[in-house]
Amino acid sequence: MSDLMIETPAGTLPLVVAFAMILGGVVFRSAIIVGAAFLWLRFSTFARSRRVFRIALPDGQLRSELIAAIPVLMLDAAAVTVMVYAGLLTTVPATWSNALVTFALMFVFFEVWFYVTHRALHTRALFFIHRQHHTAQVTDPLTSLSFSLIERLMLLFGALGAAIVLSWTIEISVAGLAAYGLANYALNVLGHSNVEVFPGWFARSRLGRWLVTPTYHALHHARYRGHYGLFTSVLDRIFGNVYPDYELVQDRASAGQGLTRQGERLKREA
Repeated sequence: MSDLMIETPAGTLPLVVAFAMILGGVVFRSAIIVGAAFLWLRFSTFARSRRVFRIALPDGQLRSELIAAIPVLMLDAAAVTVMVYAGLLTTVPATWSNALVTFALMFVFFEVWFYVTHRALHTRALFFIHRQHHTAQVTDPLTSLSFSLIERLMLLFGALGAAIVLSWTIEISVAGLAAYGLANYALNVLGHSNVEVFPGWFARSRLGRWLVTPTYHALHHARYRGHYGLFTSVLDRIFGNVYPDYELVQDRASAGQGLTRQGERLKREA
């Protein structure tokens, strides 16, 4: 192990040291974002009043999610370390243009990758891989890290694989990749917060027709079938997987009148 070294701008590092540093960064990022989200849920009147499902978490959910999160964070760090050690990623100095292009291409590719794999994981044959994530029927910030290792590998393969292939074909920057990774995780935590942050009209707006809200993913966890998209509903709308009452639930949650039963469905008034 001592002979395995990673080249960095500051010199070479033993592989185990590089892994420890990357793991520390991954854990720090997650602790800050998830910790801030839990503090927000605990002390913000806004967050408490706008819960999508006004239902208490079952005993043991947070413990189960925390236990699942620990190996997930280690896997994330190991995957990045291997990618760097193997020299699979080729980047150029950051400019505004290549950072924006990198961010946009990663966003589009991963939206498609997530949708396809997510739909596959909801089939009878593969749901066992996805079951850990759905221990949360009512979500919380820690749900964003609650995955089986197989599912996490699938997600990493899509994200890191896209970064590697892009780096072989166009000029991409570490800044653009880092910005996308941070935005992806922060929005993932928000999407699992069970708090509707957008105004009630948002889901009915032109922008809301394409971008999802926390209500969108909260309904997925409560109902299992439908709402498979990550940050956009484009593919769900194409394939007819948007719940008919999504706009009504989003409107009610934003008004502080979230659902009180997991199976509750709303109907438009005549």
